[in-house]
Amino acid sequence: MPPMDFFDTVRARRSIRRFTGDPVKEADLLAMLEAARLAPSPTNLQPWHFVVIRDRNLLVDLRDVVSASLEARIAEAAGEDRKRILRSRRFYALHIFDAPVVIVVLTRRIYTALEEEPAFGQGMQSVGAAIENLFLAATALGYGGCWAALPLELASREIEALLGVEKPWYAVAMLSIGVPREKPRDVPRKPLEEIVTFR
Repeated sequence: MPPMDFFDTVRARRSIRRFTGDPVKEADLLAMLEAARLAPSPTNLQPWHFVVIRDRNLLVDLRDVVSASLEARIAEAAGEDRKRILRSRRFYALHIFDAPVVIVVLTRRIYTALEEEPAFGQGMQSVGAAIENLFLAATALGYGGCWAALPLELASREIEALLGVEKPWYAVAMLSIGVPREKPRDVPRKPLEEIVTFR
C-alpha cells in the first residue's frame, strides 16, 4: 500500500493495543527505524538505542516479570480502593507483549557544559521525537502501536536485566508495533484556540 500524505498520517495515528496475527514486514520495520534515526537531537548526539524484540519466548519472559511486579504491588497495597486501581492497570501493563514486535527504547544522559542534566531534558525530548517519527512511519505503512511506560514503571530493572542493558544506557519506553485488529475510533482534540496563544 502506498504511503499516506503527511497530514493524513498525523490525523490517522492512534494508540493501538490489539493486533492481528500478521507479521511486520522486515522492510517496513527498517523504514520505521530509519524514520526514528532521522529525528533531531542536541548537537546531533543521537542519544537513543532501539532493542527490537520478535522472540516470543523473550516477550513471555518480559511479560512474566512485569506481571509478577504488578501482582506483588496489588498484594502489598493498603486498602481495597488502591488494590482495585492496580488491578485496573493489568491490561495497560501487559497488552504490549501481545504485539508481533516490541521495541524497547534506551537513552543515556546528555550533560551540558555545567555537567548536569537540565530540567527540560534535551536528551529525553529528542528521544520523544524519535519515537513519534517511528510511529508516524508505522501509521503511514499501515501499522499501529502503543507507546508505553507502565511496564518500565513496574519492572525496569528486571526488563533491563533480561535485555542485557548496561550503563550508561537505560530504558525509557516500550513500543508495540503490529497490524491493527480494527479501525481505531476518532478521538476528540482540543480546538486550536484553546491551546494556542498568539503574542
